[in-house]
Parts: sequence; structure tokens; C-alpha cells
Amino acid sequence: MRLTRRSVVSLTPADPGWDVEVTKAGEEAVLCPVIGWAVVVLDTSAEGVTETAIEPAFVYDGAVYTPAELAHSIGELDYQLIEPEE
Repeated sequence: MRLTRRSVVSLTPADPGWDVEVTKAGEEAVLCPVIGWAVVVLDTSAEGVTETAIEPAFVYDGAVYTPAELAHSIGELDYQLIEPEE
């Protein structure tokens, strides 16, 4: 399998209560439920070394995104992960 930037390598479900607050420049913040945790490819090298990170997978406007995927789709954005209340 050829890995490219922003590829999701694996996904595991998130416990209920996690949210992401997404803010696009000049717009109101949107609260999005986190449905899982994704291992996302950050970069690859010619030697086959792959750099990954764990990112939230959340529902935004009826579709599932990671922060990198959403930024690629709608442009620059800020996001804040919100932990469940105890």
C-alpha cells in the first residue's frame, strides 16, 4: 500500500463525550463530536520512512474528517480538542 500525506492508516472508536471545536477564519466556532482516533500520515520519505500522528476523527457538516483533511477541504482553521466532563 502506498502511503501519502493525510492518509488514515487506522481508526479506533472514541469514548463518548469528546468534542472538537472547529473555527474557520472569520466564522463562528462549530462544536463537532469526536467518533474515533485516527493514525494519520504526516509525511513520508524516499527511503520509506513514514511519520504518523494520532488525530481526532470527528463529524463536521455530515461527514467524518480529521483536522488535516478538513483544513485541506475548507482552508485554514483552528481546532481545540475538548475532553469529556467527569
